[in-house]
Amino acid sequence: MNRDNDRDLRQLFHNARLPETDLTQPVMKKLLKSKAEKGRGTLNYRVSVFVLVGMLLTVSSAFAAVHLYSLTNHHGDIVYEEKQIDPADRDGNTLENQLRSLQSGRLADQLLEEGEVAAFYMAEGNPDRKIDIERAPVRFKTLSALREKLKGQPIRIMETVAGQKYKFESARVIYSPDELSDEEWSKLTDQLEKQAEESGKGYAMQTLRVSGDHWNLFSVYENSGNKLLVQATKSDEKTVVMQSSAGSEGVKKEKLNVDGAELLYSEYTTVPGKEISREIATGKGISFIYSIPDSKFYIWYHIEDVGGHLSKQELIDLAQAYLK
Repeated sequence: MNRDNDRDLRQLFHNARLPETDLTQPVMKKLLKSKAEKGRGTLNYRVSVFVLVGMLLTVSSAFAAVHLYSLTNHHGDIVYEEKQIDPADRDGNTLENQLRSLQSGRLADQLLEEGEVAAFYMAEGNPDRKIDIERAPVRFKTLSALREKLKGQPIRIMETVAGQKYKFESARVIYSPDELSDEEWSKLTDQLEKQAEESGKGYAMQTLRVSGDHWNLFSVYENSGNKLLVQATKSDEKTVVMQSSAGSEGVKKEKLNVDGAELLYSEYTTVPGKEISREIATGKGISFIYSIPDSKFYIWYHIEDVGGHLSKQELIDLAQAYLK
């Protein structure tokens, strides 16, 4: 089973559980959903993230799509790919699924400790026997605590970025569960369904193993009220990002090769008349891959310049600083 590769981040939720900083306009909480058949049940991944405004992420292997952009590792293998789909091609995005996912998210807020990952089975409104995977982020207000948490990980955690213009403000780390076999997921579904029915609570929960090998780091840097967001995702599986044709309006992207490094640069602006529906602000972004030496793992970085205060060259220089 792919851990996070088949997912749907398009669903916007306005009760966003964001970090301790007001990024409501440019940083949206989205549903992270996986639909993979496991025995008689289905898995549903969901997580609070402050994700990339200009990217408008959606990921799923279930959709037919047109290739747009890709990034490769040091072996030349494609580890990150963007595709375009028609929103009409999406399935499973029902109100019932969204409401169930929101309910499991509220329970996770109440029950999970920082860094925990758990499987939730909601008895009501769940005819397809779906499991929702909830993750509790580990929040950081100091750089020293963040560095200690990720000690030994092959990642650059900077105090200041962009020529020392932006200073570290806060961060959070979200872990993914260790991989289970199809048989294990099927057994877990049966177990949680029975517990949900017998408990009288209407749900059942089981914490999952977390090794710390797969994680997402979301950092906020600030300069006089301006925000720079740095997302770093460690994975050993291909990341596929789906973008709807409507979501590409007002977005310009360009693939660059700078000193042998592949960079994906983007600029986006609010489309007149679609400010509310798109929930997108003016800004810039740059994505790139750091290949971890002697490992199948890589780190996908995305730096989001909310409001577009940095120049294209400044973002390129920043990407190169992370790749050193």
